[in-house]
Amino acid sequence: MKKIAFLIVAVMLSAISAWAQIPAEVTAVMDKCQAAMSNPAGLEYTMDMKVSMGPVALTNSQLVIGSKGEKNRSSMTMKVLNMSVTFLSGYDGNESWEVRNYGESDTIRISKGRKDKDDEGIDLDMAKGFRKAKMKLKDGYYEIDYSDPVDKKSELKKLSMKVSAKNYYLREMRTSAKGAKVVMTITKVKIGLSDSYFKLDMSKYPDAVVVRE
Repeated sequence: MKKIAFLIVAVMLSAISAWAQIPAEVTAVMDKCQAAMSNPAGLEYTMDMKVSMGPVALTNSQLVIGSKGEKNRSSMTMKVLNMSVTFLSGYDGNESWEVRNYGESDTIRISKGRKDKDDEGIDLDMAKGFRKAKMKLKDGYYEIDYSDPVDKKSELKKLSMKVSAKNYYLREMRTSAKGAKVVMTITKVKIGLSDSYFKLDMSKYPDAVVVRE
């Protein structure tokens, strides 16, 4: 029993030691950022996302993501080679819905309840997957660089963020995994969203194929 207790204490101390390498000021800034990006009145942000592999640009996308409590709505227009693809999805508090357009026709899927939260935009909790962080203040932004993943097998090796020193809105996030780099830049933030914002306006898709699940 003593050996088991000792092992438990050792593991706990090891975990505390790992997280202690994240400076307190970094944690404070990210806590304020999390609060700012979760405005109870509802918040919508417009974001440009670029994915590249070395010097080659793979995709360029624009996303508009809104949330208010449990409700959410997101749209994405993605350009891959010479093709443009549009996705629109949301949860209005009762139903989850999704609209997809591949250039020829629309398909709408509607289901009861809420889908996985992982599809709701930027995940600030990604920072918790790293042991170390450095931060500097430059041109009105906190620039935070995370390194040393907790999970050595993680595909995500580096994470960088820029947070406004004025209102703590996230400005930019950069990730690197398996040679692929993703840059997400927030270009616009809107505060205050009505409940109707999260509902799907079916009248805009008179010829769509509707699938209820």
